[in-house]
Amino acid sequence: MFHAKNHKHYHIFDPWSYLGPKRREALDLSWAGLFQQKILPELPVESLRRHYDDWQGRPTKELYSMMGLMILQQMHDLTDEQAVEQFCFNIKWHYTLNITNPEDTASYVNLKNTLDYA
Repeated sequence: MFHAKNHKHYHIFDPWSYLGPKRREALDLSWAGLFQQKILPELPVESLRRHYDDWQGRPTKELYSMMGLMILQQMHDLTDEQAVEQFCFNIKWHYTLNITNPEDTASYVNLKNTLDYA
């Protein structure tokens, strides 16, 4: 099943307000802010829809995050393991990919299971 949240919609409450004004400004003025605001909403995720059934199968990970993860991996020249570690633990990557859900399901990728299917 296809899962992609709309990154063009704004939040009623700022999910990043806990960072404080200095850290938030630093993120907004860095490549992370540019990626989140300009690149992430324009990723061609909808072109993947035809590969997923609307009713059957397990829901995908949030596809903007997954496509963004692959771009960031190439941008920073990281191995799969390094990219997954950044995705799981790096607040800058969470901000970049607009991962606002604090649950593990939003910011965790199990690399071993992913590679088993390759």
